[in-house]
Amino acid sequence: MKSTLALLAVVLSAFPLSARAHSLWINAHESHAHQPPHAMVSLGWGHRLPVDDILNSPNGRIVVDRFSLVDPAGDRTALLMPDAALAEPTATSDNMALFAADLASQKIAFMADSAEGVYQLEAVSQANFYTQYIDTKGRKRLALKSRDAIEGIDKVLMSVKFQAFAKSVVTLGDWSEPEPLGHDLEIIPRSDLGDVRVGDLIEVDVLFHGEPLTATARSIEYITAHGTGFGQSDGFSLFSYIKDGRAQFRVQSSGQWMISVSHKDDVTPDGPMKDLVGKADQVYHGASLTFFVR
Repeated sequence: MKSTLALLAVVLSAFPLSARAHSLWINAHESHAHQPPHAMVSLGWGHRLPVDDILNSPNGRIVVDRFSLVDPAGDRTALLMPDAALAEPTATSDNMALFAADLASQKIAFMADSAEGVYQLEAVSQANFYTQYIDTKGRKRLALKSRDAIEGIDKVLMSVKFQAFAKSVVTLGDWSEPEPLGHDLEIIPRSDLGDVRVGDLIEVDVLFHGEPLTATARSIEYITAHGTGFGQSDGFSLFSYIKDGRAQFRVQSSGQWMISVSHKDDVTPDGPMKDLVGKADQVYHGASLTFFVR
């Protein structure tokens, strides 16, 4: 029973279309106090910027498959990865349990002759399948497997695939629009994120499998945005429809901000997810982009 509840917590925390779903994001704090500059980088998981939970929490974890820095020329450098093993408490008492927090915190130290431009940070989660079903003995089951990898299914209740993508940027010198990184779901900044001020209009492109995502009668696509000083303490976000792959909003406060987008697609024999026929019925993707406002 205990393992089943833990698995259910992972599933419920994963899907981005839930109002209380976990998000994956990147914290990237630039320091120009000394030259050349550096950036302190870590991963965020949960609900509240900048730190909310550990990535391998028993209450809902996410396994990071790739964490890297992409330089202005498009070359990737692998960053230190967080521990993926499900966390166990290092100490307990009647009042609490103590867990070690591995958020992949690290320092990126630039050189005096580092190439100027926009450095993109990316984190890509492991793609997971979740199948809830009733087996041939009438028992309700939940498995972290694709439908075709499970034996003894009498009725499928839920069959989905989920993956999360996170991005942030560090700017050396002048800003230039970064190139897409090829994520299945991706937010691309079109405004200068190296010098954002309160009241600035932020424009982004949103791509799904490299094509502009857009709101339709069948699927209302939108981004949300909130910051450490706006929205999250009250549980709300700014909202903008995505039209022909473009969305925009005005930042309302200084501090760290996060733009998020979620997308659900049905698996069909003639659709972009046709390779998943028999494995899942729906595919959920989540993407985030973080930046700082002066």
